[in-house]
Amino acid sequence: MVPTLRSLPDPDALAEHLAARYGLGFTGAVLLRSLVNDVYEVATDDARYVLKLYRYDGRHPDEIRWETGLSAHLQAAGVLVPSVVPLLDDDTVGLLETPEGSRAFTLSTYVEGRKPERPFTDELYSAFGARLAAFHNAAGNYTSPYSRRPADVAHRLDEPVEQILAVDNSEENLLRSLADAVRNNLAQYSKAGTCHGDVTLDNVLLTKQGLLLLDFDLAAVGPLAADFAGVATTPHWEAFKAGYGAVTAEDEAVIPYLQVVGSIFNLRFHIVDKPRFRGTESRTEGWAAAELEGLRAAAERLL
Repeated sequence: MVPTLRSLPDPDALAEHLAARYGLGFTGAVLLRSLVNDVYEVATDDARYVLKLYRYDGRHPDEIRWETGLSAHLQAAGVLVPSVVPLLDDDTVGLLETPEGSRAFTLSTYVEGRKPERPFTDELYSAFGARLAAFHNAAGNYTSPYSRRPADVAHRLDEPVEQILAVDNSEENLLRSLADAVRNNLAQYSKAGTCHGDVTLDNVLLTKQGLLLLDFDLAAVGPLAADFAGVATTPHWEAFKAGYGAVTAEDEAVIPYLQVVGSIFNLRFHIVDKPRFRGTESRTEGWAAAELEGLRAAAERLL
């Protein structure tokens, strides 16, 4: 048999297979999204769930147990997040045998809500800031018997730079110069903690109970100001800061450098990771070019 890089399980067969492992009468499933991971909606006669099937060769199952533990910790602290559903053996992470190897999966409750729609408002961003503050406050005392790769310079900057250059070294001077500037300017930043890792309105649901945070795929211990990097580029940054309530001058000073880290991390995805399952033509979709354009603009400001 030819080794398989990535398979896509049939939704109904997957639901049938997992029903006994959860002790739930799954009646069917539909594929919602297939990109980094495969996400399915799974249903019983009276409830809906979200099944996330992690890619093979991605995170170790114990790293994902760190993530599910974070979700439970946040929920216990009153932060609105989806509930993780354990298997019958009480583990929150299962393994599915696929042609490429064992793939981890988790199940969470389906939350009724809607994504924010344009035009976005200061009021929305103020509430978003308050919700992130609640996340940071609650996650600040999270401990786990499991470990997860940190969101530090080594893992979010140095490693991606080398992986990008191994594929395409045409922008080596740009990437190495920016990486040096990041290291120099983050060296004295002292505010580390558990970060969400992907703070955008794409990962928020508007529910009857308030704003709910989604998607802890990139959550890890790292510089807290990294969670401000994306929002700081919006016209609603001041409203977000007012809602968050504790953005300091130290945070603001390093945000431009953490934006560089985020762009290089994303560039690695579009140049190295995504082509493995979407093909090399995906490098020409415009995403990589947009990240490089942003990095060139950052170099003009920061170097």
